[in-house]
Amino acid sequence: MQISIVSYEKRRNSALASAEQEYIKRLSRQARVALCPGRAPRGGLPDRLLQGTYVVGLYVEGESFTSEQLAQRIQRLMNQGHSHLVLVLGEAEGMPTGVEPQIQEQWSLSPLTFSHQLARLLSLEALYRSFDILSGGRYHK
Repeated sequence: MQISIVSYEKRRNSALASAEQEYIKRLSRQARVALCPGRAPRGGLPDRLLQGTYVVGLYVEGESFTSEQLAQRIQRLMNQGHSHLVLVLGEAEGMPTGVEPQIQEQWSLSPLTFSHQLARLLSLEALYRSFDILSGGRYHK
């Protein structure tokens, strides 16, 4: 599976960046992960992130999952033939207008608000935990 995490951040924290790289390394056995930081696009996500992908927006009010439920949801997406998952973290003011109609599903990490980089790190950890559950690994326990 390929996973792209799109975020519209303003600052980077080097300590969190090294933690992100650790989870990307861990995930590399099950998925190719690309971090896509940048500015909010005017016309929505670029075509390369829309063709053959499944786009999930991360919202405070989105659907919440336990670790096992998230693993099952990812498994269902893969079983349905989705091989490229795009997670989109909105701007501080919310999801960019052009991106909103491209979102196919809304997920929530927590009812709390996090910085973009911390939300990205939490997403990477949750994805790693999900793939570990799916492969019968010991990380989750």
